[in-house]
Amino acid sequence: MTFNKSLLQPCPVLRPNDAEFQSPIQYLSSPDVRALGEKYGLLKIVPPSGWRPPFSLSPNFTFHTRIQKLSDLGITTRSRKFFTDNMNRFYRMMRRSELKQWFRAGEKKLYFYDLYLAVLNQQGESPDFDNISKDDLAKLNLLFGLNAESRILVDQWQYNVKQYAEYLSTNKGNFDFPESDPEDEGACLVCRKNHSPTLTLLCDHCNNPYHMKCLQPPLEEIPLGSWYCDRCLVGNGAYGFEERPEIKYSIWDFVEQCKQFEDKFLSQYQTEGKPLLLDDIERIFWSLVEAENSDIKVKYGADIHNLKPGEISGFPTPEVPQSPYDPNADSSRYINDPWNLTKLPFAEGSLLNYINSSISGMTVPWIYVGSLLSTFCWHVEDHYTLSANYCHFGNVKKWYGFPSSHADAFELIMKKSAPDLFQRQPDLLHQLVTLISPSELAEKGIPCVYADQGPNEFVVTFPRVYHAGFNSGFNFNEAVNFTMDSWLELGEKSIQDYRSIKKENVFDHCQLVENILSKFIRGDKDITMDRMKLVEQSIRCYERIMGRNMRLVSDLDKERFLAAKAKKKGNKNLTSTPLTPGPEVSTRRVADLDEEDDVLCDVCRTYASYQYCNINNQAHRFGKWYGGRKKKEAHTLEVKDLLTPEASPNKLQDLNDDEKANFVASTISAGKLGELQEKVPYNEEFDKLIKQAKRKADEEEASGVKRRRHSSRILQKSQLPETVKEETEVVEHKDMSQMKKVQYNSLFKQLNRLDNVKLCLECCVLVCGERGKKAPRGSLVVFEKSFEEMDQVLTAAKQRYYDVKMGGVKARDVAVPDTTVKTEVV
Repeated sequence: MTFNKSLLQPCPVLRPNDAEFQSPIQYLSSPDVRALGEKYGLLKIVPPSGWRPPFSLSPNFTFHTRIQKLSDLGITTRSRKFFTDNMNRFYRMMRRSELKQWFRAGEKKLYFYDLYLAVLNQQGESPDFDNISKDDLAKLNLLFGLNAESRILVDQWQYNVKQYAEYLSTNKGNFDFPESDPEDEGACLVCRKNHSPTLTLLCDHCNNPYHMKCLQPPLEEIPLGSWYCDRCLVGNGAYGFEERPEIKYSIWDFVEQCKQFEDKFLSQYQTEGKPLLLDDIERIFWSLVEAENSDIKVKYGADIHNLKPGEISGFPTPEVPQSPYDPNADSSRYINDPWNLTKLPFAEGSLLNYINSSISGMTVPWIYVGSLLSTFCWHVEDHYTLSANYCHFGNVKKWYGFPSSHADAFELIMKKSAPDLFQRQPDLLHQLVTLISPSELAEKGIPCVYADQGPNEFVVTFPRVYHAGFNSGFNFNEAVNFTMDSWLELGEKSIQDYRSIKKENVFDHCQLVENILSKFIRGDKDITMDRMKLVEQSIRCYERIMGRNMRLVSDLDKERFLAAKAKKKGNKNLTSTPLTPGPEVSTRRVADLDEEDDVLCDVCRTYASYQYCNINNQAHRFGKWYGGRKKKEAHTLEVKDLLTPEASPNKLQDLNDDEKANFVASTISAGKLGELQEKVPYNEEFDKLIKQAKRKADEEEASGVKRRRHSSRILQKSQLPETVKEETEVVEHKDMSQMKKVQYNSLFKQLNRLDNVKLCLECCVLVCGERGKKAPRGSLVVFEKSFEEMDQVLTAAKQRYYDVKMGGVKARDVAVPDTTVKTEVV
């Protein structure tokens, strides 16, 4: 669709006075400003007259760029392309001609991907178009604006989509494809063994190796022509920007690059020598994003986090107190200015003051060097925090956003636009690789706003506000995150949302909440009477975490788990005792753990706050009890019916007697070699057997024994495989959604290599079954802090709250007002 700017409205532009500008968190938290932020999502902040920090980046600063192909970024265009590419690989295996992304229906240009989604939604995975009713046909045609009785869509489905759709339906929504292991190059991705090179196929697209007998269904003969693995036929939705870290630019080198691209761009799009206005560039940008096969690629210096002194920020810092570019400018007043982005995350009132570490990109600025049409895709900030972006100099950066109240509706629109992409990549919106036009969102009910950010201007995004944009030319920006009291509830929600997509936490929300309560208990002057709502929310959040953990621990099978005190710093030993989940369990809090000792759950990647499970995996059986998807039926699809017109070019009936003998001999010898490798430990005799077998295979190759026509796809390498125990077939877990099964199966294979697996309490119940009864004996519940200690913090916080609010009423006699949004998920 054509971009329509009239559907958008500009975001508020605020011009604080000198006094207001001195306290950024207080200013943004004020009722009027906060109300604007919640209503529009984005705010542009113009500093008071005279506030202009000199650019103070070190002249030694260099960076590399990422390459962005604009036509790959649109969610619709990328979905259509992925679908057609995968479908054409499927048809190449059948030696059928390839298809374009689209077909004609009169004057209309329709897409096979759109037809696939429409049929899937209306008719299900196995539509009976031979007996389709008039009503169903009319409904399908209506979606594409065709005559109610038209058979064009049905014919296109039957002739061009049906076979591939049937193949996808047999996949049963499985996107749990085996991953290659750089440390074991050449091993079959299914069994992880490296034997039988003459019976190993290499995928013609990804070049990964598979034993023919390990495939589902297994192949006994080598397919004719092209062969692709399931990953490349079904697709895993993976997409990322090309990066070239070896090519470094200085700022002025990049300016020259930008000028060359802009000259080429203007020669193509400028008419009659008239200059392109910002609105013209905006319209062209969105047309390129929605184009099918635009070749335009742009360079963007994004997420630059140099750590050398003087290269972290363009603001004056103690390392570069004077601007190298304007030595006469007064830089001293800006070094500790609260709007200096090296200081803003810890400005007065920011809750990031209650975390104990610096976080690159969140509390330490990231730098962005833009070029014409370079883009940042739709995303929200980590932990749903606020962000501030400052433009030091250059061309306008265009922003789009909408209020957090529409975040759920936006996510639903995106998932409906490409449901298969979200099945394959549940965290797609956190990858910053996907765009959809803001005018299209506005047509679907999302109230989008825009901001035109120029030099010496800030753009602030409020909590859980999705935003995107592009650069209208070369510019230099930087950004950080910060928080204010009203963020706390959304911060808690982000943890539960991240758990479902296994997005790694940046910091421990529970620790932050406890630090707030601890400072309040000690009478910290920062927590004044007007911040009592923050204390209420913190108490409730801490109480929910403790209550949930106590409930989960008390329900664990005492025969399977022992309680263990958290280790002291540098002490690798855990002292274990019988599991007693109540407050009486005495553990010692470890406050001086190094950062690398922070515990993230190995499954969901959330912080395992204070209590977590350490699963004994010495037998390397982790996940074998997990109720994931069933294995595919061995004969779901016949090779001859699906993958190739004939089962194999090496059918024995096509060979003469000598060729038959050589073929059988090679097959048997390779199979026996595989059996030997599975059974015989390594020794010199075994090494001799391998060498003999390799010589025999080489002799057979030289004598003309028929192999795959494309030799690049036959693995010509053999080495001793690592010992891997055979997996037992798992039983279907009826309560587990298909999406969850997809997420966990592949991960378990990686974690099974560890001797100990750390799980948060929720994942322990999810993975190890009800009450954790399938966990191996000798597993531990590790207490970094006992429930008794947590209860002491909670009681002290409640008592002081009532001392301050109500003049000494006992904490246990009155409940804290529950003003929070419930986000607990168990």
